[in-house]
Amino acid sequence: MTGKFVISTEPDAQAVALAAPLVEVIEALPCGALVVADDGRILFANARVGELLGRPAHDLAGRLLVEFVPAGDPPPAALARLISATEPFDTELELPHADGGRVSVLASVRPTAVGSGMSGQRIVTLVSVAGLKEAQDQLREQYRQIARLSDTVLEQALDLKGYSKSLEKRVAQRTRELHEANLEAIYMLAVASEAKDEDTGAHVLRIRDYSRLLAAASGLPEAEAERIGYSAILHDVGKMQVPDAILKKPGSLTPDERRVIETHTLAGERILSDKPFFLLARQIARSHQENWDGSGYPDRLGGEQIPLAARIVRLADVFDALVSRRVYKPAWPLDRVVETIRQGAGREFDPELVAAFLKLLEAGEWLAVGRGHGTDDTEATP
Repeated sequence: MTGKFVISTEPDAQAVALAAPLVEVIEALPCGALVVADDGRILFANARVGELLGRPAHDLAGRLLVEFVPAGDPPPAALARLISATEPFDTELELPHADGGRVSVLASVRPTAVGSGMSGQRIVTLVSVAGLKEAQDQLREQYRQIARLSDTVLEQALDLKGYSKSLEKRVAQRTRELHEANLEAIYMLAVASEAKDEDTGAHVLRIRDYSRLLAAASGLPEAEAERIGYSAILHDVGKMQVPDAILKKPGSLTPDERRVIETHTLAGERILSDKPFFLLARQIARSHQENWDGSGYPDRLGGEQIPLAARIVRLADVFDALVSRRVYKPAWPLDRVVETIRQGAGREFDPELVAAFLKLLEAGEWLAVGRGHGTDDTEATP
């Protein structure tokens, strides 16, 4: 029998004899190991058990496992099962350390085979899970920290979302204000240009609404129709550079005077900014005197070569000019104006726009615009 073998005070001789060959194997295990009798006494403990519990291994020999339960505490179910185990199983235990603390271990119990001479004994291996426990505790703490951080990030995200919404509202408000300011500037510029025709500004508002109505009736989206409407009021801004003597001449114009007044289309394009906001207004200012058959000015464009916005304003402008009194002409009766536009389809005007105009007129929508911005000049408007 080896001198390293630790056994109870009065061991069973046969058990000792049979256990001795296992000593070196058990001592070589990389974990703590016990041989436990069927009454719960520790027959053998290797050196690693002693290291695990902070006491010499031989101090464990002959002690009952239940002695590892503090006085007054009931034995844990896992310990009771270990003592009476007849089948292999694994469990987790807390064993006393010499310093008064507790050591968490994973215990693997393997009963010895019947007829082996060690029947009723059990081999128990003990692996410290203190490191695992510590890692688990660290993970839990890290999880708590992450949870707290997540809460903080979430709160900040919600704050940022709220700020973002507030900023979006402010940007939207500033955009609306800028848009309104641009429209106001457009209107004032349009009125200034029309003032030379002794117009009160109602003309440009009617052109705006006629154009918007006709654009929508031709199938354009509402936003695009709106853009064409407010861009249309600058169609004659180039007249600011035409001498008053020509604009206010009551009689017919001479060929030279006609050529001068025709320059207002190119002048209007030059006056307007080249920023994207004024793109439609520039197209309208240049091309609103072009005719569908190519007989207009300044570029002799025809058909769909003429920008759609300019074609729309062409019809709206002619209608309003004919039904209104001017220094060079009286207001025409409505039926004469409508017939003139009808006959102009395919010559002056886009035929499809004329068809849309006639439908709007029949539905009463077109004349409602005239009534909404009526002046003493629009004598022909019912």
